[in-house]
Formats: sequence, structure tokens, C-alpha cells
Amino acid sequence: MKLFDTYFCFYILSWIFIKLTRVYSIEIEYLNHYLTDFFAVPAMTHLGSCIISRLKYNNQVYVYPTSYLVITAFVLSILLEFIMPKFSSNYTADIMDVVCYFMGIVFYLKFHKPHVLEFKNKIIEY
Repeated sequence: MKLFDTYFCFYILSWIFIKLTRVYSIEIEYLNHYLTDFFAVPAMTHLGSCIISRLKYNNQVYVYPTSYLVITAFVLSILLEFIMPKFSSNYTADIMDVVCYFMGIVFYLKFHKPHVLEFKNKIIEY
């Protein structure tokens, strides 16, 4: 399983782009607020799958089951949109962020996961 595939590189470049727009106070309304949230679950899923594929399954492709993605989005939602805003002004509770986490799952399942599976020899999915 290739870590730096096309999609993962796009996630990283998008994150860098958004960080630069924030540093230079360039406001691109929807992108600045939601793009990183949209790609959070797909990026974490891909990174985790690559690590597990290499360490546990001897480079065979490991794909998280959809239920794990839902749990990831749920935990991110609770942690970043409910708990953290109570402790830090750097975090704000925003229901659209939650929507983006779950939309990211749909994106991953529709586009990224099939891309990963194109190059597999054997899938291990639990």
C-alpha cells in the first residue's frame, strides 16, 4: 500500500494551502472553514491503513471497515466540536464541521478506497 498516493498528496497539499491562507489572512470562505475538516477522516484513515498494512500485515492492503470510519468521525465530532471549545478559544463548535467529517467518509468510500483497492493483491478487512 502506497502512503503518498494521489489522494493523500492532495490532502496534504490542501492542508498546506489552507494553513498558508490563514497565515496570510486570505479569506476563502468555504475552503478556509471546511476543507480541512472534509479531508480529516480520509487522511487519517489512509495514514492508519498504511501503517497497519506495513506493521501488521506485511505490506498487504488493509482497509478499515466503514464502521471504523464512522467511529472516527463521531470521536472527532465529540472531541473537537464539543469538548475542546470548552477548554480553548482556538476551537469553536460548528455543526458544519461535523457534517464535513461525515461527508469525508462518503468521499473516502466513493473515491479513495476504490483507488487503493485497484492496486491490491489481497484485502484484509475486519
